[in-house]
Amino acid sequence: MTDEDILEDDGYLKVETIFSKHLEASHILDFAVVLRRYPEDDDIPGPALAHLKGFLFQPGYLPDDDDDEGYFDVFDERSQHAAIGYRILVNDRNLVAKALKKDADLDELDAVAYLERLWVNPSLRGHGIAHRLLREAQHVLGRPGLLVMMKAHPDDFDQGANQKLAAYYQSEKQLRFRQVSKKHEGWLVAAWQDPTVNKEDESFLDLDVRETPAIDQNE
Repeated sequence: MTDEDILEDDGYLKVETIFSKHLEASHILDFAVVLRRYPEDDDIPGPALAHLKGFLFQPGYLPDDDDDEGYFDVFDERSQHAAIGYRILVNDRNLVAKALKKDADLDELDAVAYLERLWVNPSLRGHGIAHRLLREAQHVLGRPGLLVMMKAHPDDFDQGANQKLAAYYQSEKQLRFRQVSKKHEGWLVAAWQDPTVNKEDESFLDLDVRETPAIDQNE
């Protein structure tokens, strides 16, 4: 892809990853993978057209029944879904281990990346952008011992929507997402122990559609 292909009259689309320190916990990193449009000849981007947000918790162990409140507090302060994710890790550890069995021994994983919010501008959906953001996260976050967890929860919720979205995420084989169990509908886990690179992924996106203004109503 040349500069002429990217820098068109209406600018260009770029995928960026942002890390920031957690305000109260030094072992927590907040992160976001964001798709934005940059106007031509301007370093100030427009609003996010898609984003994947979450946090990386790396204390050197996974939570268990004897854990102190510190680990739970980090999950609980984020959202109800994150708090449920913590309880799955603690109370249904055997189900998580079974789901990951083909890819990793859960006892060898000692860090958690929780992917808490994935949103794509409705006018850009159907172009693989969600998978693109997830692959970028896999590339940037991947490291030995990393357990990744997320809940497939669409904004337009109806019966079976969790499973449908979870199946979509799982359809990108590089991500290696596994469903925890039928008991926990829509919950996915993966072992991202390598900073996997997809040779087809570039920092710039060339889409044949133009977005319409939209914001994430659940931010």
